[in-house]
Amino acid sequence: MPKKRLLLFFSLIILAFILMSYQANKGALTPVKVLAYPINKTNDVISSLCSFVRGSFRKISLRDEENKKLKEEMNRLLLEQQAYRETLLENARLRELLSLKETEKRYVTTARVIARGNDRWSNTLVIDKGKKDGVEKDMAVITPKGLAGKIASASDSHSYILLLSDINFSAAVRLQEGRVEGIVSGTGSRICALKYIPHEYEIKEKDIVVTSGLDSLFPEDIKVGIVSKVDKKTSGIFQNIELIPFQDMLKLEEVIVIRR
Repeated sequence: MPKKRLLLFFSLIILAFILMSYQANKGALTPVKVLAYPINKTNDVISSLCSFVRGSFRKISLRDEENKKLKEEMNRLLLEQQAYRETLLENARLRELLSLKETEKRYVTTARVIARGNDRWSNTLVIDKGKKDGVEKDMAVITPKGLAGKIASASDSHSYILLLSDINFSAAVRLQEGRVEGIVSGTGSRICALKYIPHEYEIKEKDIVVTSGLDSLFPEDIKVGIVSKVDKKTSGIFQNIELIPFQDMLKLEEVIVIRR
């Protein structure tokens, strides 16, 4: 019982303090004011909380919008960087082609690869130059790296290249150092075959192979590739030799066509 009285006593003191504070700030007390005061305070608290929540959401919304704009700007810069890099690479390739054009006396035209051949089993490319540009069947196709193939057919405005990697391609070649002669043939893959080299000739890995000019198709001394594997243990009179072309046929974008 004493505890309840003590609690009631302190409650009355607090209530009296609140009423005196209100009266000091607001003037004389009335029953309506007394009843409205806690309601108004509650409304003020709720209003403050709502303003705080709305402000927080507004800040989040602004931050999300800013992040979106930053991401869009970053993507734009990345695309510009990629385009700039592509331009630099293209300029480097074109400078190499221009240098080759100036030194190649048999130059016919420079062409851009525009498509791959229709037959998925053959290794052919389509270029944007044809007969009206001086391109003819069986002309050699080269790059600054070396031999790429030959013209398989030509129309007025475009031509087909039979690539060095095609199984129907062959060219007379020789070792740049040893001068041993043979035939390079495509296999349908990245690796070509160097054929008809007898066992008595010493062929080593990393030997460089160039065209010999003895097939009446390709001019001599065009770089073809490098010996990657030599196997003398096979049966028969010829060695089994593999060659990797200097020019990667999957990376052809611009080529030069030359005459015999």
